[in-house]
Amino acid sequence: MLLRILKNSFLKRPRSILLVFLSITMGAAVATAFLGIVGEISHKMALELRSYGANILLEPSALEGGGFLREEDLPKIKTVFWKYNITGFTPYLFGVAELSAGTRHERGIVTGTWFYKQLEVAGEEASFQGVKVIAPWWELQGEFPLGPDEAVVGAAMARRLGVGLGSELSASVRGVSHRFRTVGIVTTGGYEEEQLFAPLVTVQSLLQKPGKVSRVLVSALTVPMDDFGRKEPATMSKDEYEKWYCTAYVTSVAKNVEEVMAGSRAKPIWQIASAEGALLKKLNGVVLFLTLLALGASAIAVSTSLMASMAERSPEIALMKAVGADRLQITAIFLGEILIISLAGGIVGYLLGDQLASFMSHTVFNSAIKSPLWLFPTALVSAFLVAIAGSIAPLRRAFLIEPVRVLKG
Repeated sequence: MLLRILKNSFLKRPRSILLVFLSITMGAAVATAFLGIVGEISHKMALELRSYGANILLEPSALEGGGFLREEDLPKIKTVFWKYNITGFTPYLFGVAELSAGTRHERGIVTGTWFYKQLEVAGEEASFQGVKVIAPWWELQGEFPLGPDEAVVGAAMARRLGVGLGSELSASVRGVSHRFRTVGIVTTGGYEEEQLFAPLVTVQSLLQKPGKVSRVLVSALTVPMDDFGRKEPATMSKDEYEKWYCTAYVTSVAKNVEEVMAGSRAKPIWQIASAEGALLKKLNGVVLFLTLLALGASAIAVSTSLMASMAERSPEIALMKAVGADRLQITAIFLGEILIISLAGGIVGYLLGDQLASFMSHTVFNSAIKSPLWLFPTALVSAFLVAIAGSIAPLRRAFLIEPVRVLKG
């Protein structure tokens, strides 16, 4: 009997059914699209934020290794548990030298580093590491050094020494000197403008520190920090430590790196890590809010369509009440209709949302996206919730219909 009533309802009111179906479908499609790209947005934004600087500082632990790290240990960074989250790193060796160019002389900082070095790690794919990878925000006039006698000079130092592209200058440390040709001038608005940057091996020779590194900056993709991520590992239980270690917090990635670098101490650069985490949280919050807003708008559209339909069906409902139908039976009829529509709308909405997510990802990030499997049941649940929320007001109106008044006109 119920199935016959549902069948007649669909056949007699195709326009109303279509409006409800479209409302539910659009809600499910938008929810699927937004939730489908939320992970992609977080990943892409994290990659974009990596261009603003490293978020992990690796430095020597107290007095171990003579206050230096070993360059030979650096490839181990790409062998840690979170190696695929580490997008780049570069070592630095600092020293004070007597700099001269023509008739101008001054004491300044000489920094040895990797600019764009191909790193070979056994069992792993070759990768490029260096300043060009972790600091793409450098404004470089000229080019990065390719040879051992080439250097990049900070803009402030270049003005004081009166050097430009192609100029020669020399650096001397305790009787050891080296001549450099300026191939680049860097502007950052920071302390880099007060330094001379040269290949690491050259500065190691100049400072008589072969194979030594002062510190390493590491850039890694991480998840936003929460209270658990800030918890001190020493106070964690075994299960808590395993969960923390296997979550890409900036603290756990730093711990990974510290474990493979002998005599090192790794710590997050909180100024960058905290800002990234806060931004990603807000971004995810905005996407979830828009998803709820879209579902709410769909529920209102469903409610409006059903209220209009309910006005047309008042005589039918009054007649059912007159022959003895109670609230439960009336609810079963209308919920049966709406659940069938929501099932169809959820399936179609998932298919449309999947295509919409792919289009948005390609348009905004110029990359393809693969929807996770959990999106299909999410689309069905979204459609069901929209249908139920939109049915509450129409059902209450149906319960208030008085058979005598309606049937007598």
